[in-house]
Amino acid sequence: MRTLLFLAANLGANTGAHICLKLSAGRKGVRSFLLWQALGNLGGFMGVLAFTALLRSLSLHVAYPLTEGLTAIGVQIVGGVIVFGEKIPAAAWAGTGLILVGVALFSL
Repeated sequence: MRTLLFLAANLGANTGAHICLKLSAGRKGVRSFLLWQALGNLGGFMGVLAFTALLRSLSLHVAYPLTEGLTAIGVQIVGGVIVFGEKIPAAAWAGTGLILVGVALFSL
């Protein structure tokens, strides 16, 4: 149960960090840019802490591809589709499926 909690925390923090950094890229004012940069970096730091805690219960060769693969999917779906309303082409959805298969194979 603790492993799933740390995995979810890592996924949420890293996905949030990527969204904040994308938001900073579109800001014109320095203060707004720096705010989103700071939030993105804070999210990244929280992701590192969750990943470190995750390593207490998973080996590195399982934890790394699991977190990176799920973060890529989280950023695509939450960031791209939900937050920014981007249209994801069919080939990218196929790639998402391949990432899920790869994550599953690494997790065995």
